[in-house]
Amino acid sequence: MKRIKFTVLLFVGVGLMAHAQEVPEQYREKFSASYPIRKEQHLELKAYVDKVLERGIEKSLESLKPDFSSIDNYRNSLPPYRKSVESFFGTTPPGSKEGKVARFEKAGEDAHANIYRVWVEVMEGVHTYGIYMVPKKLRGKAPLIIAQHGGGGNPEAIVDFDTRINYHSFGPEAVKRGYIVWAPALTMLSGYGGDAAVPGVSRELLDRKLKMAGTSIIGVEIHKIIESTKALIKSRAEIGGDRIGMTGLSWGGFFTMYTAAVWPAIKVAAPSAYFRDTEILLKSAVADDSKMPPERFLFQGTGHFQAVGLICPRPCMVQLGETDALFDIKGAKKEAERASQYYKKLGIGDRFEFSTHPGGHEFDNASIFRFFEKHL
Repeated sequence: MKRIKFTVLLFVGVGLMAHAQEVPEQYREKFSASYPIRKEQHLELKAYVDKVLERGIEKSLESLKPDFSSIDNYRNSLPPYRKSVESFFGTTPPGSKEGKVARFEKAGEDAHANIYRVWVEVMEGVHTYGIYMVPKKLRGKAPLIIAQHGGGGNPEAIVDFDTRINYHSFGPEAVKRGYIVWAPALTMLSGYGGDAAVPGVSRELLDRKLKMAGTSIIGVEIHKIIESTKALIKSRAEIGGDRIGMTGLSWGGFFTMYTAAVWPAIKVAAPSAYFRDTEILLKSAVADDSKMPPERFLFQGTGHFQAVGLICPRPCMVQLGETDALFDIKGAKKEAERASQYYKKLGIGDRFEFSTHPGGHEFDNASIFRFFEKHL
């Protein structure tokens, strides 16, 4: 037994000595040797997020589930959904204020209107600027249309101070029909106006900074539109405060949808030239060449048709040109069918319209005014 023990111990000792001689002072290998692991890590995470997003598409398309038992119950069931949209965009920015008119200056007049430039303070040191037009033939109160310009635009364009053909002189045409017009500015420069770049304050950079502050450029501008309009309603006796409509072209159409969605004081909405198929947009997030949409889609329910669902039961007309190069008419029709269901289930299908015209990325004034005249 003793001899056997001695032999085993000797064998183990020899093995340890051999192993010690084989171990290098520092382990080394090529970076390329671990590439398969990094690749696997990427693919694992991609598979996970794609699965989550695929589920999110289905969830998003069914996420706005208001109470359809009556129009009042429907309306009363919307506030939590509105809060979700408001929170996502940050529509109450830091330092928000109740709007107060700071400056009201006459810009000019023509045969049909008195025209003013207005500045309304809505945050600490921040004003909403816009053009305010009052019909000269006005007697008593009149309905107000918020007329929102599009991307790269300005209030002067939508009220036709200088020609921008796709607005088709909307402001003057509205005034001729007896509407007061409020055209607030979005924070944009106008290339067609010859605007020079302002160093350090691009819209994209402002948006990134605002997101760090808990809001966004969209949230700030929705706040600016709402508070400036509230201030005008309070300060201008000629506005019929219960008759507020809103329309806008392109990005103005986007802001019309989402401002009306979160602010019930807008009684009639007519977004133009901005309407997309939510399902296609969400699926684009899953694609290998994924590009998230510019308005940062929310899977909890702020697709375009759901924004219309938050406008419901108030009348809403979505307008799109059949030859609009920026928005696919087939996808928009699918989205409009989704949006129409909110109204149809309440038995008020006539309050929603998807209106097409043979033109491109432009207003069709006739159908917009027809809709306002019917419902506002």
